[in-house]
Amino acid sequence: MAQTTDAIVIGVAAPLSGPSAILGQQMVAGAERAAADGGASVMPVDTGCTADGGREAADALIAARVSAAVGFLCTVALEAALPKLTAASIPVLDTGVRAARIQRQREKDGALIWRLAPAADAEAKALAGFVRDRWSDAAFGIVEDGSPQSRDLADKVRLALEANGLRAALTDTYRPAEEKQFPLARRLQQSGVTRVLFLGARSDTAVILRDAAEIGLTLEAAGGESLIDSEGAVALPAGVTVIVSGLDVDWTPSETPPEDEGYARITRAGAEIALQAAARARSENRSIVDLLNGETFVTSTGLVRFEGDGSAEVTPFRAYRWDGRRFVPEAEG
Repeated sequence: MAQTTDAIVIGVAAPLSGPSAILGQQMVAGAERAAADGGASVMPVDTGCTADGGREAADALIAARVSAAVGFLCTVALEAALPKLTAASIPVLDTGVRAARIQRQREKDGALIWRLAPAADAEAKALAGFVRDRWSDAAFGIVEDGSPQSRDLADKVRLALEANGLRAALTDTYRPAEEKQFPLARRLQQSGVTRVLFLGARSDTAVILRDAAEIGLTLEAAGGESLIDSEGAVALPAGVTVIVSGLDVDWTPSETPPEDEGYARITRAGAEIALQAAARARSENRSIVDLLNGETFVTSTGLVRFEGDGSAEVTPFRAYRWDGRRFVPEAEG
């Protein structure tokens, strides 16, 4: 879409309210770093992780005539925004949504979507790999909070493990957002497992681990990216491991996240790509879409080139451990 001024403006669509606001702030921080380095500007819009929020965000970005949009954390918001943005010829670089059906919109409807976020099954494969490599010599459990997302993730992890001849000694579900989780803690104690994969919110996991400790049960705990969300009333104990697509940076949930934390790094790369494509489109009289489909881009994470389906795998998963203040790569001790 043509710009009416010389300034390149990149939209950042992210949850800036609600429980995922910290992650949305990370996205904005990363895009702002890219814009500052590239002499451009960003326009943050709040998706609220809802369909209505996605549509409203798209309307705001279209009205601002942004060159491209980066970000999006929640599938429902991206699904609602994508048709509007595509109709307005605004390409989207997805740095958070992993659902495979988003890529199918590109194939079926010509949606202008390019994905830097990991594939839909990447987290499940990484979690299963962690359990296989670290816990295959002892009984382990898988606990999830009953939400569709966590249940689906648990099923994928379980199937991947069973394909390797490993079976959880315990699978259990808890009711989220409870002040106490003693019934689950006692079931874990009775099962005899001491290693547990937690697939639920950080706040719930902290409560479970606190109550387990109170009844004398010491657990080796690990989980996925849901554990990097904001902290609840109960602090997460030191020693918990998360397996995340960290791009070799520290994950530190905080109200004012540094520019290279968590989703900041991948969104910074997305914004760098968007800025390069927008600048080259102007100077070479080409479309941003053509450039995204065929060129290689230099980013702070390395060289990035999109495949024919619009995907780019640039976010390897690795293990981080909570030291009581931040998540640090396990190699750091």
